[in-house]
Amino acid sequence: MNLPVRCFVFAGVTLFLANACTAQTTVRFARYPAPSPDGKQIAFSWQGDLWLVSSAGGEAKRLTVHEGYDYAPVWSPDGSKIAFTSDRYGNDDVFVLNLRDGTIQRLTYWSGRDRALGWMPDGKAVLFDSAREWEPYGAEPCVYIAPLKGGTPCRLHDATGTPAALSPDGNRVAFVRRDSSWWRKGYRGSATGDIWLHDLKSDQFSRLTQTDTSDTFPLWSPDGKILYFLSERDGTYNLWAMDIASKAVKQLTRYKGDGVRFPQIARNGSLIAYEQGMDICTLNPANGEIKVLTITAPAADVRKPQGSWMQVRGDVSEYAIAPNGKEVAFVVRGEVFVTRYPDGGTARRITETVEPEYGLTWSPDSKSLVFASERGGTTSLYLVTSDDPEEPRLRRTPKLKTERLTNAPLPDTSPVFSPDGKKIAFRRGNGYLVVLELETKKERTLLQHWNLGQFVWSPDSRYLALEMEDNEYNSDIYILSIEDGKMVNISRHPNNDTNPSWSADGRALAFLSQRDGRNFNICYLFLRKVDDEKSKADWQDEEDAKHDAPKKPDEKKESKVEVHIDFEDIHDRVRQVTRYVGGVQELAVSPDGKKIAFRSSYQGQSDLYVIDWDGSNEKRLTTGGTTPTDLRWSTDGNTITFLSKGRISRIAAAGGTVQATDFSAQMRVDYAAEREYFFDAVWRTINEVFYDPQFHGTDWAAMRLKYRPYLQHVTEDRDFSAVVYMMLGELNSSHVGYTPRSTSNPESTETGMLGVVWSNRRDGEGLLIESVIPDTPAARSDVNLKPGERILAINEQRITETTNAWQLLNGTVGEKTRLLVRAPDGTERVATVRPISPTDFRRARYDDWVKRNRKWVEERSAGTLGYVHIQGMGELNVYEFIRQLHAVAAGKKGLLIDVRFNGGGWTTDYLLAILMAKRHAYTLSRGGEPGYPQDRLPLYVWTKPIAVLCNERSFSNAEIFTHAIKTLKRGPVIGMPTAGGVISTGRRTLIDGSSVATPGRGWFTIDRGVNMEHNGAVPDYVVEDMPQDLAEGRDRQLEKAVQVLMDIVRTAPPEFPAHPPVVR
Repeated sequence: MNLPVRCFVFAGVTLFLANACTAQTTVRFARYPAPSPDGKQIAFSWQGDLWLVSSAGGEAKRLTVHEGYDYAPVWSPDGSKIAFTSDRYGNDDVFVLNLRDGTIQRLTYWSGRDRALGWMPDGKAVLFDSAREWEPYGAEPCVYIAPLKGGTPCRLHDATGTPAALSPDGNRVAFVRRDSSWWRKGYRGSATGDIWLHDLKSDQFSRLTQTDTSDTFPLWSPDGKILYFLSERDGTYNLWAMDIASKAVKQLTRYKGDGVRFPQIARNGSLIAYEQGMDICTLNPANGEIKVLTITAPAADVRKPQGSWMQVRGDVSEYAIAPNGKEVAFVVRGEVFVTRYPDGGTARRITETVEPEYGLTWSPDSKSLVFASERGGTTSLYLVTSDDPEEPRLRRTPKLKTERLTNAPLPDTSPVFSPDGKKIAFRRGNGYLVVLELETKKERTLLQHWNLGQFVWSPDSRYLALEMEDNEYNSDIYILSIEDGKMVNISRHPNNDTNPSWSADGRALAFLSQRDGRNFNICYLFLRKVDDEKSKADWQDEEDAKHDAPKKPDEKKESKVEVHIDFEDIHDRVRQVTRYVGGVQELAVSPDGKKIAFRSSYQGQSDLYVIDWDGSNEKRLTTGGTTPTDLRWSTDGNTITFLSKGRISRIAAAGGTVQATDFSAQMRVDYAAEREYFFDAVWRTINEVFYDPQFHGTDWAAMRLKYRPYLQHVTEDRDFSAVVYMMLGELNSSHVGYTPRSTSNPESTETGMLGVVWSNRRDGEGLLIESVIPDTPAARSDVNLKPGERILAINEQRITETTNAWQLLNGTVGEKTRLLVRAPDGTERVATVRPISPTDFRRARYDDWVKRNRKWVEERSAGTLGYVHIQGMGELNVYEFIRQLHAVAAGKKGLLIDVRFNGGGWTTDYLLAILMAKRHAYTLSRGGEPGYPQDRLPLYVWTKPIAVLCNERSFSNAEIFTHAIKTLKRGPVIGMPTAGGVISTGRRTLIDGSSVATPGRGWFTIDRGVNMEHNGAVPDYVVEDMPQDLAEGRDRQLEKAVQVLMDIVRTAPPEFPAHPPVVR
């Protein structure tokens, strides 16, 4: 496909003539510099477009103009074209810009990421990396060739790993195995990249580098004798040169701190261009001269950060109804609005800051609104009231008054007005519970802890019910006296208790508890023993007596509530209300304490329910998966309000139709200012939650000052993400990350996968099938594609040497797709398939790999050993592991447990409960053999010998598991040291939907106190796989594991003793 490019087109070799009269802008933080073959020009990416500048610097000229992000340019050998990567169609694809006529050709069509790497020496095809056919375990992409004339890309070689560079003569490829994150500094461990060489003629592999630091970005000298590369071996990413014959290395640059990024070399070898700091630099390899380029661009061509007006009609993140029931405050994109309730209508904007506000709480008289705000770089509490004595309503007052209530170094969040309106309770930092007296503005710290959860006032303002974790991360519910500071644990349960909710009469408290496995369910507690002793009939009698009692003429509508609590053995009075397999996710108690509204998905979809306090009279109020959150009862107990998909909604407690409080408002979004806030929010999040207060030896405060200046040169989300990642990379930490807001592209399509791997041979009509993956459309009995067959056409479109089959498969997922198939004997047939998604294809490829491993172990061990691979450390993975234990390991004498390529999770201790059980007895029935009844066990157990396989792609909880196997001496470990990336983390979501990881809990070995972060588990038998193993179908680590475990089972005692006589 040729696309017209909206750009200034240069014919032949570009000649730069700066116009002194043209206003210029200095170009900073330009990225991915690529020198022309003669070294006279440099193409680069800036503001999401491609630009061209003299290698001496000067005025740059724009090459592309597109809303997509164009980056990673690479020149053709003759300098007439530039290949580049762009997300113009939703995902990264490879394109080619013809500098002579300005046309752009799209080369790749797969719906995953493809990235341009280089060119074939003859300039007729582009090299790129892709994970489209997905090696069995999905660790690294392969290098592919995309011809300019069109056609289906084929693999350059049958090995994985990038970046990669083809030698000038096209006979050798240098590639990186296990490449590290480009932005992380200082990592040393098994997951660092090494550079390998593949001689394509002899099909021989040789390792060029082997260090515990990263070696990456190989670049060839014109004669193919020198390989330039990046290495962190001196502590900073610098350029090095290696003599291929002798493997002698020489350091070329000596940066400290900020090193070289994304280098490329001119084809004639005259210079290497690279990023360093915010600059583009060049190095002359011959004399070592380094130049920092000064680059400008015509001011008229520069993208200016733009803001935009947004129509606000939904996307509410939280809300709070005024106690008088007439107004509702809510937050959209971090801003506070107020509108009429329940009718809605035009909303009044209360705040106008880049920093977000949240944690809304009304004063009891409905005249004041308090919230937390991150304005000014610290999170503090603010109070908003009307500044017009004639109009107290916030939505109607002509003037608002905002008062700052707190100003502390730690963040103040989660404010809650006391029912008497005199105090505000709030959280300071992660675990301090503070009460602010509004009249005197005096603060009182009631609790100093490290991890405080939710807290709610009692109706009489004398107590706070709160959730708090202990050092074993178990959350319990406590009641704290405001007067004397005494605190009582009222739940006392070894699993988590959360979400406390008082009844309005102060006689009961409900909360969620994990009392049945991992699911939360509702628990209910009468605070007075006399109430706990009452039956439901007694409560009914009490209600009847109240109803029939004559009212005095001067009786007030509302009597003052006074809470009385019998603390003695209070935890024994907790009663469980629900026992749903799907659990309960949130609750709220009705004002009279008789009913509980809750959210649950136990019937399949997440909806709203109501139930009596004793578990009777359950009623489902919504259907269809409304996912209600932030449940609130009306003061009369007749209505339940909630958030559903960003809308403030309500429904009668007795049942009915869901109604919404619709509103409208406008707000202007300043994207440049928002990026500054997002940057600060990421920095502050790490500053507040990172598990190591020393930040791995990094001056974290200095990092904010170092990288914030980059923001003035950023207009694109990808470049902003790069700045954030560079800052995070200074921590040398795993489990850090920033995920930008998700965006959709209407031109994006998903590629259908047939379930075949194409052969690299392009020697005939159509495409030759190399292999068929089981359990895919191609393997169905009514399709039955076979290796050696050819696909001649897809949906009646013939596949010629210029046809890209991936283009024909776009948009075919789940759709009937006709294939014209030719067998080796020349006969042709039509097969109809429904292609699957790339995700389903990866799953099938993985399942095939596991089954082949299992079959090989069975055969190699003559049926003695079982094999199980654990793909991840989640709950479903545990269930699958248990299923496989019985399905494939029953009757075996030993078990190989494979956690290679396992990305982690949280289930190590579940696996250990299965593997560390000890036999204390056996049972025997007449005519049977010794055994143990499985229904007496909480989990299926395996007590026979095991061996564990791990590698450098075993990460996080998979590493904890491997460390545990070694620490507990359960069995030998075989493979490669794990990555050394172990920190428990969560995520904090920012106002635009982007998020930042929160690495808050470190893990240490019990025997030596070794931090598992930076210290991977080292196998008892270190075995490295080789790049040729993939093509050869060999697994050296599995071979060694079978050998080691077979030696163990030969001498292992039987699980049960031999059949004994029955002793009478």
